[in-house]
Amino acid sequence: MTSLRPLFASAWMGIQHDIAWTTPALSVALRAVAPFASAMTVSIVYWFGTKNSGVLFSPSHLAYVLVGSALYAHVASYAWVPTVAIAEGKNLSVFPHIYLTSRSTAFYVAGRLLSAFVISTITSMAALALAYYALGSFVGAPIPIGVTLSSAAMLAGALLANIPGALGLGYLLGAYSLYASKFEWSLPGYVAGLLMVFSGALFPTSTLPWPLSVAASYLPFTQFIAAARGALVAGAGDYAMSMALCLVGGVIFLAGGLLVYFASERKARKDGVIDRRLA
Repeated sequence: MTSLRPLFASAWMGIQHDIAWTTPALSVALRAVAPFASAMTVSIVYWFGTKNSGVLFSPSHLAYVLVGSALYAHVASYAWVPTVAIAEGKNLSVFPHIYLTSRSTAFYVAGRLLSAFVISTITSMAALALAYYALGSFVGAPIPIGVTLSSAAMLAGALLANIPGALGLGYLLGAYSLYASKFEWSLPGYVAGLLMVFSGALFPTSTLPWPLSVAASYLPFTQFIAAARGALVAGAGDYAMSMALCLVGGVIFLAGGLLVYFASERKARKDGVIDRRLA
């Protein structure tokens, strides 16, 4: 339990950093605006496109797009945290104090990312619920998203299964930020943009050219969104298989991310790059 203390301390610091600048309720509500707007925009574009192109409108496909866009916003909102946390730490002289301790800075990165993950889960779920009710009245048709105790538990399981993949991505981006002096603020945005295409958030990965379609289909984030759809949308996919692939892919991502981060950290300790204040 003592070894987890730095993780909990970093997570608490991340929560204070992200939502304690105002009242927590107001901060969370403001953070839900972006994923809500994203889900509404994508869904309305689909609805408007079917009305003006002769394509038959499908409530099931609208549910597919709605769930995917909300959960993509969830992934995108925490993808930037590790690079920004390290960049801020270098600028504000916070990170060097952690960096000079005997413990690995991996605890710090993991704590900051987990706090962002929790906040993003709350805001994206709130955005999904609001968009569901708003779109139902807007399109004038019921959206086939079923919320029961069972489906909520399955969705919670999918969110938890995505944590290893999220940590792996965080460590990869954090390793880059240890040395970066340029583009470290923008790289997570590029990664989030790629995930929109390769995670099946808006359209099936099978529509991508080979071999990109194969690689994209096995990303843990793709399987996370597929599992969430399997939990909420009837007939949307094999929940158990998506969960298994999400966990396996996430563990591989996490192992690879840790190897890269520890190697980068060892070299950074040797070269003293943190003290040079590159950011």
